[in-house]
Amino acid sequence: MKRFLVTLLAIGCIAVLIAGNKHWKEKTFVAAERNKQEVKVKTEEPEIDSEEAFIKLAANWPEQAKKNYQLALKEGRPFTILIAGSSNALGLDDTAWSTIVKKELEQAYGETIQVIVKSYDLTSRQFIAEDKLAELITVQPDVTLLEPFTLMDNGNVMISESHQTIEEIRSALAEANPEHVLMLQPPNPLYQANYYPVQVEALQKYADEEDIPYLNHWTAWADPDSKDIQAFLTDGDESTTPSEKGHQVWAEFIVDYFIEE
Repeated sequence: MKRFLVTLLAIGCIAVLIAGNKHWKEKTFVAAERNKQEVKVKTEEPEIDSEEAFIKLAANWPEQAKKNYQLALKEGRPFTILIAGSSNALGLDDTAWSTIVKKELEQAYGETIQVIVKSYDLTSRQFIAEDKLAELITVQPDVTLLEPFTLMDNGNVMISESHQTIEEIRSALAEANPEHVLMLQPPNPLYQANYYPVQVEALQKYADEEDIPYLNHWTAWADPDSKDIQAFLTDGDESTTPSEKGHQVWAEFIVDYFIEE
């Protein structure tokens, strides 16, 4: 009888230990799962906040571009902005407006976007003839800000042909990416030019008629008919390229458009 009671007591102790261990494991599992959920929520909240913050920065963008950017954010892929045009207009060094814009946009949007600059010392006719369009297609941009060689075409290419080149560029980029958004801008203003302003006015009219977003940065420059404009150009009266001050004004206009503070 004594052995039976000892055996029974031993079995009871083992049962209590097993039950206690099972209960402890269940509590530990529940606590661990709760911690996981808390960590997940804490991790996801900044991501949501960041996404909303990035969308706010892009408030001025064309609606299609904003939708495409939002989709890129959700998919976790970089959104590509291509800046293309003539070398004289875009500039080539660290003080060039295109370089400044690239730096500012990539700093503001972080790894969510990439900015690629492509410049050519060509007229629009030469650009097509030398198949440079293929280089733009290879970039697979989501948005292209194009300076369509307007000043390079001055005296060399008819306005209608210049506009035809824009259409070829737009069609080719849209074929490569159906959601692509093209934007246009003029090159820099000149001092007391004659035919050139007619070209620029025709460019803006073309953009309006084709419903292409047009960034008229000339509104940020000094009056092209006054001597004040000379400070924004490299060599005064005869200059066709922006000075450092001109590049800065141009950069500020484009940055203010792409980054809504």
